Amino acid sequence: MLDVEKAIQYVQEYGDNIENARLDSLIWGKFPDEDILHKLEKMQNLDGGFSYWIKEVKISTVSDSVYILRWFDDLGITKGIMLEKAVDFIFNNQKEDGSWDEVNDIIKYNPPPFLVPGNIENRIWLTANCAHWLMKFGYAESAKCKACPVDFLLKYHKPNGGFPGYLRAAWDCLPIFSRYPKNDREPFRLVLNYVESNYSPANWEGSYLTWLLRCLRDAELPATHQLVKECLKDLQDKQRSDGSWNSEDGEEYSASATVEALGVLKDFNLIQNKQPA
Repeated sequence: MLDVEKAIQYVQEYGDNIENARLDSLIWGKFPDEDILHKLEKMQNLDGGFSYWIKEVKISTVSDSVYILRWFDDLGITKGIMLEKAVDFIFNNQKEDGSWDEVNDIIKYNPPPFLVPGNIENRIWLTANCAHWLMKFGYAESAKCKACPVDFLLKYHKPNGGFPGYLRAAWDCLPIFSRYPKNDREPFRLVLNYVESNYSPANWEGSYLTWLLRCLRDAELPATHQLVKECLKDLQDKQRSDGSWNSEDGEEYSASATVEALGVLKDFNLIQNKQPA
């Protein structure tokens, strides 16, 4: 059974300042204070991008920058110079065919597989992820966009609804294909069928399920949809005895995974509004 108070206590005890600010925003509707905004500003590089997954290297990557947009979403940051600079960095790294690839300089630093540039599976996933979150923040039809990412993604869309490589490429395509192409719902139907047929949560971490649920949310699927219902139930079942959810990135990210889980459960009305602590 879902234990919201225990999850909150876990984040408050083990989370850092930003994770607790995300929790405060999601659960109590608190906008981050100046200290948190300043900390985020210090994390942002001069080119507008962010460094995150390779912590010892201060080089902006597309993946990191889109990942931080998820934090902005949690924190309720929907406008401002920090967001604009991050969005500009992402668009500046878009390819002429509408896709995204990772920055070439990262290869010098022995990056994890998902950060390796030049890999078509990474390009497909990264393009879907960028398009999803840029659309989420209202930039789907921005003049800054070099070409339509949907056209690129459709080139690699298989007849079974999937894509080469990562399953989450299909997840991130759900919000996009729910709106584009505007006169063709078939790509969305095929992707949704593919996602449903490949739903296998037994060995998935809590953070992995949360990623899927955020995509289902942004595709505007209701809590009554069968896949959403199953996913919400399975996410609740994965809450651990200490109140947390585990992360595919390791135990040090459990507080962040717990924030994300609480946020998406609240989005689907499984957590009621709370009074400010």
